[in-house]
Amino acid sequence: MNTTTPCQTIADTIGQLYTCSEVNGFVRIRTPYLYHDGDVIDLFLKLETQTLTDLGETLRWLDLQTVSQHLSKKQEFCLQDIEITYGIEQYHGMLMVRVQDDLSDAIVRLAQGAIAVSNLCFLT
Repeated sequence: MNTTTPCQTIADTIGQLYTCSEVNGFVRIRTPYLYHDGDVIDLFLKLETQTLTDLGETLRWLDLQTVSQHLSKKQEFCLQDIEITYGIEQYHGMLMVRVQDDLSDAIVRLAQGAIAVSNLCFLT
């Protein structure tokens, strides 16, 4: 990443629909994307590790939408496919992307991955 602040990079590259603020050691990025119940998808950038994460919010949201305490085998398979498709990782329930050079690409991939994961609530 370059030497400009993440918020300036976001403003310069992906525009006005994303807002940015510092919260508890993270840069919170509010996206224009929503979960199915209208909750906003927020992503968090940890500057020290250059890691972008949802802090576990997507899988927590999905867990609240289902009766079962575990994902079905079909949902697990689709979750793995989503991780490969969007180039995201799962760590302790968090969806994550390691930011290399293009912060805007990482933001869009993780947000779209979060939407795809939230769609698993329709799959049994």
